[in-house]
Amino acid sequence: MAYQITVVGIGPGSWDYLLPAAQTAVNEADLLVGGESALSLFEDIDKEKCLIKSDLQGVLDYVAAMRETKRVVVLLSGDPGFFGLLPRLRKRFGVENLRVIPGISSLQLGCARLGLHWHDLTAASVHGRELEQLEKACSANKVAVLTDNRFTPAEVCRYFLERGCDFPLVWVLTDLGRPGEEITLTGLAEGAKLDGRGNSIVILLREDSCGSVSRDSSVQDVLAEWKKIVTPGLSNELFIRSETPLSQEEARALVLCKARLRKGMVVYDLGAGTGGWTVETARLIAPGNVYAVERDPAAADLARANLKRFGLTNALVVTGEAPDACADFPLADLVLVGGSGGRLQDIVQSAASWLRPGGNLVLSAVTPDTFSAAWQLLQGDSWEQLEAVLLQVSRVSPRGGARIFQGGNPIFILQAVRRSENAS
Repeated sequence: MAYQITVVGIGPGSWDYLLPAAQTAVNEADLLVGGESALSLFEDIDKEKCLIKSDLQGVLDYVAAMRETKRVVVLLSGDPGFFGLLPRLRKRFGVENLRVIPGISSLQLGCARLGLHWHDLTAASVHGRELEQLEKACSANKVAVLTDNRFTPAEVCRYFLERGCDFPLVWVLTDLGRPGEEITLTGLAEGAKLDGRGNSIVILLREDSCGSVSRDSSVQDVLAEWKKIVTPGLSNELFIRSETPLSQEEARALVLCKARLRKGMVVYDLGAGTGGWTVETARLIAPGNVYAVERDPAAADLARANLKRFGLTNALVVTGEAPDACADFPLADLVLVGGSGGRLQDIVQSAASWLRPGGNLVLSAVTPDTFSAAWQLLQGDSWEQLEAVLLQVSRVSPRGGARIFQGGNPIFILQAVRRSENAS
């Protein structure tokens, strides 16, 4: 009697995401059948291997012959039932001759990375298929598309863009679970310009499906209310967020109070992160302009998405590192430093040349070492009116049947004024 064929989902191709049942099946196998990346995961295991190339029919014939005397394991990327070869194997051998071990699909892993639920998501694949597969997704609120080197994320974005689809939030997640993993947040127009990245899953969301604000009221209604408010401290729930940290709203409020915002200012925001300070500042100084710098491309994309969400057009987000990225910016009235990327001394020294006399520098630090270094740097001849504040916010949180105050991380806030040229 022939052996059952074991179909194993290997997830993203990393041992970290391989189920124990899958490892056991591989260890018990006589023959491993799979694509190049799947077999490479088990290259150190001494087993007979068969590589799946373009001749799939020939491989199936070979599996049919080998299962008569050998225990065959077919390795499939992700989960066998998610746009894999399982339907083809089922048709050829019958469900009674298959044992299927699930794996973590790219959709599951991608949504986990974004903290996004996926039970209401429309999934499609152009991996080895045509773009017409995407037609059913044009009217959906949440879409995930698997891509390949022929139909890349740019082709997917261009398809939806040309059909007038409104997906303001587009994540491109490449090589998930592997050392070169890359996650980018963009829009359809920007996504249509991306190069390569064929091994990706593209997740597209309409504004009303991103879940950052309670469904009891629409995002636009809540934002409209905040536009009437002239003080800083926007609720964190209004921002699109990911794993990139977002500053506490109370900390942003105090930082921007120390910044002495005025209409029409020119502001640098260095270490912009998800755009908390960028958004707050841009809306309060309009028609002034904010020039934001963020070295993490994913965080910079998130900052741009948040500016778009608030309808702000008076801010430019540059992906790069200060001080180099600031070379072409106009003279500033205010420099905000939320992150220095290890170049604090260069940034503080450069800020003296960026600022007009009387301009303001406001810097936040979360460690005593950074505070101490900044405090010493600001003792130089270029600065006056030096001030420092230590802020710690506590919130009431439930603890069992009681409520307690739970403290957040303390934040140092430093403020200094660029000394006038004729000051003694």
